[in-house]
Amino acid sequence: MALMNEKIITQAENSVALEFSVPDTSPYFDGHFPEFPILPAVAQVDLILRFASQYLGTGIVLPEIRRIKFSSLIRPFTHLFLSLEKNGTTISFRMTSPDRQVVYSLGTLKITAG
Repeated sequence: MALMNEKIITQAENSVALEFSVPDTSPYFDGHFPEFPILPAVAQVDLILRFASQYLGTGIVLPEIRRIKFSSLIRPFTHLFLSLEKNGTTISFRMTSPDRQVVYSLGTLKITAG
């Protein structure tokens, strides 16, 4: 996972909030789109699963998406704030700007027990 400026803001047993950005050299941007690169939805889900695994000890298998909404485009080097909360076998997430004014995506994913 090629990220920049990854920093934990808060962390507890079942939650974590962090800031990071995705550089334009990340494979996540390959093919989406050469003249106007955006971070695809599948890449956002991948980031959420990887951070949940790394910081909350979950698995990275995703058997079900309960709800998910993608609200704004994420361009390379956009500074992001991601909050994750684990409740049993679900992960709730919210990806926003660091000031929380722009919501990029939010939702709830069902994960395998980790």
